[in-house]
Amino acid sequence: MTAARGDALQGRIALVTGSTRGIGQAIAQRLAADGATVIVNGRRAEDCARVAAEIPGAVPMAADQADLAQVRALCERAAREVGTIDILVNNAAIAPRTAITRVTDEEWNESLLVNLTAPFWFIRELVPAMKKAGRGCIVNVTSGAGVSGTIGFSSYAAAKGGLVGLSMTLAQELVGFGIRVNLLAPGALTDMLRQLPPALLEPMIGRLPSLEENAEAAFSLIADESRNGELLHVGSDAG
Repeated sequence: MTAARGDALQGRIALVTGSTRGIGQAIAQRLAADGATVIVNGRRAEDCARVAAEIPGAVPMAADQADLAQVRALCERAAREVGTIDILVNNAAIAPRTAITRVTDEEWNESLLVNLTAPFWFIRELVPAMKKAGRGCIVNVTSGAGVSGTIGFSSYAAAKGGLVGLSMTLAQELVGFGIRVNLLAPGALTDMLRQLPPALLEPMIGRLPSLEENAEAAFSLIADESRNGELLHVGSDAG
């Protein structure tokens, strides 16, 4: 599932949230390989700087996406210093594992904030400039848990399910402005899967796609301008 690297994204500016490790980092690397200027984002400035230094042309910009003021500041800084973001990958997430009777209000609210509200904030901040430019691509990273559920991850699954509904709505609402919205449901050894009991996790590990395969799937949703309103599952395991 490896495509030739080229210049399909030359002149494009991409923000990948949560791109200091894992799937987000792999996506940032893949987009840069095809010419995009990538904004590497995470909560810690030193992590952003470290990863950006390894990606040609990447720009590090730290922000806590659970803080609206920081989200707005990042978007304003990016417009001022880099240019109009026309590719947004909402990848950053948290996945608390708790039985439903033990889920606290704080845990529930934090999960919805990071996994659903923050992607909405980024979209709301960046769509006006995308509309003005007449083009844009948004990829929201969801999970199989948001479609079919995963025991012990009620708050995470609820938020990721909400992200599916938001994305499918925006795919219809924004397409007339030249903005496409798609969903990626990764199959990878994510933080959520690492919390599963060994008896459930170990049989999955050998069947999970690599980070690079997940990044290639994200790239396909971005580079192929005919794709809109799709939910692309990578592999068959929730993650």
